[in-house]
Amino acid sequence: MSLRRGAAAAAMALMSCQALAAQPDEKVTGRWAVDQDACSGFSLSAERMPLVVTDYAVRWRGDSCRIARMYKTGHDVHIQALCWGEAGERSVPVSLTPHAGKLLLRWDRVNSGDLKRCE
Repeated sequence: MSLRRGAAAAAMALMSCQALAAQPDEKVTGRWAVDQDACSGFSLSAERMPLVVTDYAVRWRGDSCRIARMYKTGHDVHIQALCWGEAGERSVPVSLTPHAGKLLLRWDRVNSGDLKRCE
């Protein structure tokens, strides 16, 4: 009986993961910038560099970060990032909120931009 319940629970979990993955607004991985000109990342000041989010790392404004912890509350994705940059090594909280095709970024508890996905 418990094997049957376990299989049913696994099937439900798989279906819910597929449903989340099917929503394009929910995906935060990729390159994000204030505008399409800033997407290239070449010859730009640090303030205009794109945000790059992968499954394992996040990069923004001169900081290269390894994702130590990530969780989701509602539509918000919260990341605890271990970053290295000009300021040395530090832990940075990052919050990403997808909305209307954009991404609201809070970097180190500061509202840092309303970014558009790079094409």
